[in-house]
Amino acid sequence: MRSQLARVIVRVVGVVAVVVIVSLCANVVGAEAAAASTAPPAVEEEVQTPRDQCGHTLTRSKGLDVSFWKKFFKHWIPFTGSARVKMQFFLFKRDFPDCGRELVTDDDEKLEQSGFDARHPTRIIIHGWMSQSKGSLNRDVKNAYLSLTRPQNRSTEAAQEAPNTESPPTVEYSDFNVIVCDWSMISSNVNYFGVADMVEDLGFLLSEFVRHLHMRAGLHYDDVYLIGHSLGAQIAGSAGKQIYPYRFNTIYALDPAGPKFREQRDDFRLDASDAHYVESIQTSTNLGFEEPVGHATFYPNYGKDQKKCYMYGCSHKRAHDYFAETITSSKGFWGTRCERQSEHVWILLENEGEFRMGGEPSVPKNGTFYVKTHAKPPYAMGRRRRVQKEPPNGQYEEQTTEA
Repeated sequence: MRSQLARVIVRVVGVVAVVVIVSLCANVVGAEAAAASTAPPAVEEEVQTPRDQCGHTLTRSKGLDVSFWKKFFKHWIPFTGSARVKMQFFLFKRDFPDCGRELVTDDDEKLEQSGFDARHPTRIIIHGWMSQSKGSLNRDVKNAYLSLTRPQNRSTEAAQEAPNTESPPTVEYSDFNVIVCDWSMISSNVNYFGVADMVEDLGFLLSEFVRHLHMRAGLHYDDVYLIGHSLGAQIAGSAGKQIYPYRFNTIYALDPAGPKFREQRDDFRLDASDAHYVESIQTSTNLGFEEPVGHATFYPNYGKDQKKCYMYGCSHKRAHDYFAETITSSKGFWGTRCERQSEHVWILLENEGEFRMGGEPSVPKNGTFYVKTHAKPPYAMGRRRRVQKEPPNGQYEEQTTEA
């Protein structure tokens, strides 16, 4: 009896569904017919080339990133989420700073029409877990690089005049290839450890994309910097391993993701061997690393809790805020070489001078460095040195001086 009742219900529901669908189709057809009878003659649309199209708008939004939240909730709806690894790449240049043009691996036509120019330095930005594709990392770092560009290229003369480590960079560039790596289709999954398991696959996609630029557009690997935040830094490291025997010039690791990676061997996490030069800026110990990573490791405010950071994740995010400012600041962030004997005991080797954190171009150095910052933007404090004078108490004071 119950089975017969169930079959009746299914049939009734099926009939109702068909009626609703037919009704909707009839309404749509009727509406289209009415529109066709009253609409003016159609004007033939101009065919847009990739140069005319905006594949990815990257400006400060007044509201939420709707596209990100669609991806986020898609992981919660059964049978609609997908585990397929996907990564998109959007090119920004001085002539189109806010409207990215999509580049696709093995699509020669899109590459040719995009405006990518291998004569310009290439900077690839890789966001982290739960980051929005139009978030502040991509926007601020992209804007910072493009702010250095000028219509006429005086970079060669400026580079010869710029001191190595004694002042912030004064180099000007005719242009950059700033490429935003958007993997938010995967990163929007709330399952962090499931996402972390895909780092090697994502690193492979990134390395294959750079190979495509090398083979089809004449890109030199030594002109490439990868700038990765959190899991993006681990993806950068994986790409560096998989591009071997070639090497990227620089990897800037912005508070590289620690959970799941802290206990891993160097083969499975970001390491100094992943590029000619690897520099990390470590700003939190709960989401990042406490131990040094790469050739040079900078610890702003001892690398634990950043100033005026009261919300969870604020210190983690502060790494890319600092980095964007290292590119544009006239003062710069300057670190003192140090020895970390324990979590609470740091020996500052102030007689060894000061070393610039981040910046453009990168300046290779080795060791661990302590950096002091302001509590609010602009965070850079400039160079700091000890000035010897005789105060009333007979103690030397530490004063801050701008570069």
